[in-house]
Amino acid sequence: MIRLENITKIYNEKVDDTKALDDVSLKIEDGEFISVMGASGSGKSTLLKIIGCMDSPTSGKYFLDDTEVTAASRSQVHKLRKEKIGYVFQHFALMDYYTAYENIELPLLAANVKRKERKRIILKQMEHLGILSERNKLPGKMSGGQQQRVAIARALVTNADIILADEPTGALDQKTGREVLELLKEINKSGKTVIIVTHDEGIAKMTDRIITISDGRIVGDSKER
Repeated sequence: MIRLENITKIYNEKVDDTKALDDVSLKIEDGEFISVMGASGSGKSTLLKIIGCMDSPTSGKYFLDDTEVTAASRSQVHKLRKEKIGYVFQHFALMDYYTAYENIELPLLAANVKRKERKRIILKQMEHLGILSERNKLPGKMSGGQQQRVAIARALVTNADIILADEPTGALDQKTGREVLELLKEINKSGKTVIIVTHDEGIAKMTDRIITISDGRIVGDSKER
């Protein structure tokens, strides 16, 4: 379970007191399929980074399962991020000179998974996502949809419980974007918590719960209807 209590995030405190997040409290149960909506600069990506243990709040408390992340050591936070969270980015964030296989392999190398087991896991994910034929291709030789599938495979290989997707369809055409959303929906049905940041209302409506952010505050939550 994810629980945020009175989370505030201020960048450049010495320069101004603009709050990227302003006293945000939120609870997300295991296995939810959620979209976070808001205009550019609303704070939605900052919220995702804090949930993903890639940034820390200025004040407030963040709990992930039984761990108070905001009170944990740097090594504990790194371990949580590595074991529990998979990240999918808008522009894929693939290594240009690594093949699809090698890009997917990176988190398994970081987790010291043995070579034979790495191969088994990677090929299984690639087959499931329909990208086995891309195995030896560099990102520049793949379509946007294929690259995003590689990025999703990379997020899944460590069997993380939480998948965070920051504008995962933003660099894709509408048809391919819908296909990627259907993949994320399928991943959610397998038991994963999936949280998507989007500005696209059509994409948001494909999720089970919509959280709306404006000026760093939650102004809407469809779960509370």
